Amino acid sequence: MAKKLTIKQIAQLSGVSAGTVDRVLHNRGRVSEEAYAKVRKVLDKQDYRRNIHTSAVSLKKTFRLAVAIPRSEKGEYWDLIRDGIIEAEVEYSDISMDTFFCFFDQFDSLSCKEVFEGIPDINPSAVIIGTTFVEETKRLCEVLEAQNIPYVFVDGFVDGTKPVAVFSANQDICGRILARMMDAFTPETGDIAIFHPKRKGTMFSNNSLLRLKAFKEYFREEGKLSKLKEGYFSINNPDAVIEEVSEFLKLYPNVGGISVLISTGYIIADALSALGRTDICVGGFDITANNARCLLDGSLDMAVSQRPETQGFDAVEYVVRYLLYSTLGPQTPGTVNVQIVLKENLS
Repeated sequence: MAKKLTIKQIAQLSGVSAGTVDRVLHNRGRVSEEAYAKVRKVLDKQDYRRNIHTSAVSLKKTFRLAVAIPRSEKGEYWDLIRDGIIEAEVEYSDISMDTFFCFFDQFDSLSCKEVFEGIPDINPSAVIIGTTFVEETKRLCEVLEAQNIPYVFVDGFVDGTKPVAVFSANQDICGRILARMMDAFTPETGDIAIFHPKRKGTMFSNNSLLRLKAFKEYFREEGKLSKLKEGYFSINNPDAVIEEVSEFLKLYPNVGGISVLISTGYIIADALSALGRTDICVGGFDITANNARCLLDGSLDMAVSQRPETQGFDAVEYVVRYLLYSTLGPQTPGTVNVQIVLKENLS
């Protein structure tokens, strides 16, 4: 059977740029004889067949894609999902598609509600949704379904909705993996704290609530539920976090490990470093720029990675294929493989 290679894969195999491959495939622009020969060698060897890049439909119609996800600093979790989305846009640049990013505050459900209410005004062909807040997501999905607009979820799933695809890790598994790792890393006599970010409106995000349930279930099954303590920290105020962690440790001096159920474990790691508390292990989620920094310096002991770039890329790829071939079957939730990342395998 003929293989479907992406432009990026062809470029890697032939040792040229993706732009060069694009020019060879579509006979546009100048390409050196040497580069042309390298690309043709790969295509012939792999029995290449053009995929949706050259679909007549894709060249005649412009799609409007709305992307409703939290805003994020460079190198942070949602910025990595955005990077994957942008990479997919480059990969499928032959498709005429206008993308509208609609960012909301992931720690403020009211911000999410306001942004989601404006999505239908864009008149999108499809929508990619970050499922941070459950009720707000449900309301948006009801509107989209009434208008027959397909939507795809990234980073989570919301019961009672009908996305055409979901690109997310299994959050129950994520919570249990972190629990098992914290149980292994924390001294047997030590308690384990779970630190939650302070939010406006809804107290927990969709994923953190699912992870928290699974995390506690693991310790309940192990007969260690009494070891768990819970606290809160100010997400945008590092000085306040130092004070909050210090006061928490005075209240619970037996804590030997701290878990953060979202991608901001570095905030707690930095606070512990400022307090000189190198005796407490810290675990969290995802390899953001700051989490990677803390893994390298040892202040963060482990992270469960959900591969956000892959989620973003796959979501756009699926949307493109769905819009061109609407008979494409649904993608089931929980299909993104997670990784346990330590300092030793960070690279």
